[in-house]
Amino acid sequence: MRAYFSILPLLYVFQLSSCSDEKTTEKKDVKKNYFSDAEVPDSAIDFKNEMATGETDFLRSLSTHQIAWQKWNHEILKKAKDAQRPIFALLCSPLGSASRTVVDELNEDQDLRGIISSQAICTVIDSTVNPEMANLGYRLSAEEKKSAAFPMIIWLSHEGSPIASDPVGNISGRELKVVVSNLANVVEDLWTKSSRYTVENSRSENEKRQLRLEPNVEELKQPVTRNELFQRETRQLSSLYSFGDKNLDFIGGLIPSSSIELLAIGSRSSNLTGEVREQSREAAKVMTLELTSGALKDHLTGFYFYARRTDDWTLPFFSTDLLSQAKVAATLMKVGNLLGDERFTKQGLELLELLETEWLAKEISSKCPNGILGSNGAFLWDYRTLKKILDPDQLKVATIAFSLEPTGNIPLETDPLGNYFNLNSLRGKTSTQEVADELQLSVEEASKAVKTIKSKLLTFRREQIKITRESTLTVKDLALVLRAQILRANHTGSPAHFDAAKAIANRILSDYWNPEKGFFRISSDSTMVPARCQDVMAVGRSLNELYQATLDQHWLKSATEIVDHNIQQFGYSGKILTEVTKEEQIVPLKQFSVSMIFGESTLGISDQTLSRLYALTGNETYGGIVDAHRKYIARQAKGRVVYHTDYISSCSLGDSPLMAILQGDIGSKLGKQFISILNAPKHLSFLTIRPESANPLLTPLTGLPPAKGTASVVLTRAGEALGQISTSEELTELLDSVISGE
Repeated sequence: MRAYFSILPLLYVFQLSSCSDEKTTEKKDVKKNYFSDAEVPDSAIDFKNEMATGETDFLRSLSTHQIAWQKWNHEILKKAKDAQRPIFALLCSPLGSASRTVVDELNEDQDLRGIISSQAICTVIDSTVNPEMANLGYRLSAEEKKSAAFPMIIWLSHEGSPIASDPVGNISGRELKVVVSNLANVVEDLWTKSSRYTVENSRSENEKRQLRLEPNVEELKQPVTRNELFQRETRQLSSLYSFGDKNLDFIGGLIPSSSIELLAIGSRSSNLTGEVREQSREAAKVMTLELTSGALKDHLTGFYFYARRTDDWTLPFFSTDLLSQAKVAATLMKVGNLLGDERFTKQGLELLELLETEWLAKEISSKCPNGILGSNGAFLWDYRTLKKILDPDQLKVATIAFSLEPTGNIPLETDPLGNYFNLNSLRGKTSTQEVADELQLSVEEASKAVKTIKSKLLTFRREQIKITRESTLTVKDLALVLRAQILRANHTGSPAHFDAAKAIANRILSDYWNPEKGFFRISSDSTMVPARCQDVMAVGRSLNELYQATLDQHWLKSATEIVDHNIQQFGYSGKILTEVTKEEQIVPLKQFSVSMIFGESTLGISDQTLSRLYALTGNETYGGIVDAHRKYIARQAKGRVVYHTDYISSCSLGDSPLMAILQGDIGSKLGKQFISILNAPKHLSFLTIRPESANPLLTPLTGLPPAKGTASVVLTRAGEALGQISTSEELTELLDSVISGE
């Protein structure tokens, strides 16, 4: 039976005891009223709906609601205090139809609308705008031993401290009414009879929550180096690979981009034994094959679903977003190069091209189906529907090409509740040649048949399923696209591809960065949302990678300026950076986003950014943060390696940076060849690139041999030269020797 609401236990106990205390005097009741010194306001305070200026399409779509939705900012706390009401916050995600369904039903149902409008200040929070609130929602759910789900109801005091919460998820009708009314009634009872106790205890609980979130970065009794962390955790990750289900155990269905990348990096590292390297290689290869041929890929469009399973392993939401496409494109290109597998590289290049034409060019950041996600034709299919769309011969081809089963192909492990029984997800595990051989067709005939089938199914989906699109591009969206574009440019060497990357970099700097006002997550004519730490570091990482690919000092200067400004904003004092600046903390909770629930962690991205900037500039602030990361993860990674793979990937750079220093004419044909070789993921994953020329941003160099020929490269570590080369063949040989020990 569903637990209909979660609430601070002490508050509920107090509420019960206060109701039964018949001897409570009127005087004592007044003392319990938090707002006793203020004049009680008229209960019919007239609030206006503020969503017309919301930051996203989703929020702006609520502007016609009768509920007076207030914007989620610091003003809402003052409104709650003045009105002497708690705050009803609906935490939503544009990546699922459930949020839209629930918020519309709250508005359309007169009873529900009356309950929340009369008792609280009402607001809707979009996780795209405030990802730290999604992280808070995840933590609140975990505290109550519940699965995180969007939308989530959070009741807060006028101070911003959570009073009660419930991850309602995809519910409607009577069930939604019971959840909302029960929770609202309890909060109203507490607030009316003892507002002081409610406020003070919610504050106390939030303070305890803060203590649980504070990272421990004290000195370790037995310090662990970055090299040791890389060796230990990569070995552990490779051991988690299951040859039976061809996946990593315990990852919860997330697109495992950073885990695949780490395994691919490990397959080339001389820090690991031959056996571990081979297992890492096999795991990275098979998992990439599973990613590109399994149900996480939409085989009708070529895109990848944004997917996260709940704790009970029910199927994920089949939505797509720009971030997922960019991450997968970059992963495929990196893994293809690290493993020497052109199939993956080609798929990454094709996905990036689709991303640019179908997403960027049309200003789309996410797409999600409206309605029941398991409905036939949305992304899952049953045979009755397929028989109506395809003729018998086409159904035979589709059955083989997409691994379909008349009784459904979704295994019990991923659908233990039987919600999707008898449905099929499309798979791409069978090649066109195999389809042709099975049905005794030519490859051309089989290919044409599959193409026709895809077209018919896609047409059916478009006609039957309404898709909601979000156009708000965050700066992190563009940063990850930029990263994929840099990988493509390094692979092809095409000036046009470098120009495309530079255009996105310039767009980021012009639209999201203001040296006087700071860096912004969302930028538009109507609103500018300050960036979160993860945004800043993702941009810093991409700009630095563009610098390494071009050695144009402009990009390094931009990266360091942005990172420096925001280190100040996020309050570094010898510890891990916070996710949100103090000025943006509406909820009084300083969050250190070590492992976000959406994949990459702030700490991992920060380390990838700062470790290279530290190697280039010698800035001790960068080094201090990198050291704080190591001290924290040394404790956390044991037993939780999957959550920290983006950080462990950064540790492949080692304790003492391996530096590739370009000498001579780096603009010459040979110099460009050197830059291209160094920037290949199989090399760049282990080193940092810089020119020999003096620059105030870079640490001075001493003791290097003079330049050799037109251009040359010197590899150094800890100030010691490991070798100097002057030909492309020699450079590849030296890199393989130093990095892989081959």
